[in-house]
Amino acid sequence: MSQPTEFVMVLGLQRYSQDFFRRAEAEVRKEIPDFRLHIFEDRDVTARPAEVEAAIARCQCLILSLITLNETAEVLIPMVERHDPPVVFSFEGLPEVMRLNKVGSYNLKAGKGMPKPVQNVARLLVGGREEDALYGYVKLQKITAKLINFLPGKRLNDFRNWTNVNNYWTHRSIANAANMFKLILREYSGMTHLRVDPVVELPNMGFAHPDAPKLFASPAEYERWEKERNRARKGMPAPLGTVAVLSFRAHILSGADYPHKIVHALEAVGLRVLPIFVMGIESHIVVREWLSHMQVDLIINTMGFPLVGGPAGSTKAGLTTDVARELLGKLDVPYIVAQPLFVQDEDDWRERGVGPLQSTFLYSLPEMDGAIAPVVLG
Repeated sequence: MSQPTEFVMVLGLQRYSQDFFRRAEAEVRKEIPDFRLHIFEDRDVTARPAEVEAAIARCQCLILSLITLNETAEVLIPMVERHDPPVVFSFEGLPEVMRLNKVGSYNLKAGKGMPKPVQNVARLLVGGREEDALYGYVKLQKITAKLINFLPGKRLNDFRNWTNVNNYWTHRSIANAANMFKLILREYSGMTHLRVDPVVELPNMGFAHPDAPKLFASPAEYERWEKERNRARKGMPAPLGTVAVLSFRAHILSGADYPHKIVHALEAVGLRVLPIFVMGIESHIVVREWLSHMQVDLIINTMGFPLVGGPAGSTKAGLTTDVARELLGKLDVPYIVAQPLFVQDEDDWRERGVGPLQSTFLYSLPEMDGAIAPVVLG
């Protein structure tokens, strides 16, 4: 009997994604029955360290996502360094955790942020706006992901694989996640026979209504669907107002149900809802380019973090709050944060209240932009 091929995944603020990745694992196992994906939450690193470390010691690939707690990193990093998994992908976490990335000869060394030439190109892609530089960087990554596959040379192969895996990860669907696993297996586990389909790209930002058959990439597309839906529901009273609900794209694509529950709850009391998703760094672009033309009466941010830059912050210190206040001031509507408890369970919240990390990132930073009346979602 052959040894299983084992991947380990440690999820931080993406605990809700476990079922999604289990479904992707099931797709891979249709071709590779011995494939195993072990999924842990970040709190398991400190609560069940022996089990997590044993899995890391055996794995062929380690995937880390949104590891944001120092106490987790302090235990996790030595585990990884002791056992040195063949391949490590680390997405969207603390800088010291991001430096664990290791794909063949490619790794992420300590740096000082986005290189200056890259910043300049990123700004050019978004018309020179400083506050849009990170969004320009995402556009640049998208272009790079397409071009890298046409560049020759074995020396680029590991960087090419890292870029392609990152692209599958970003465009989150069951098929894309399954192909991401298969790409890693083909390139780093000797399964050269595997067929890996190209990534199917999804909008970086757009509209996701629970009753709609697809995602909408623009306000015009969403409003066309909305009109068709309203025609089919004749006799409905005029809405009492319009509410924009901002949600993380990754949560929508991974099947998290809380954004959809919010939409249905607001519609049930007679409100029109604009259910908008973003990657996290484009919230201010949505406010500037979309909501300023859509006559909204209220904005609900289910993500927390600053309006400008989101979890990634900004390329220039002090920029986020000034730009956010200017944009929200022009709209002149209430701005509320309603954030789920991603790093706590309900019992812990009832006993101690919102934890300090979540309180800072998800409530205090938006309050600096002008957010009011925070709401905790269970």
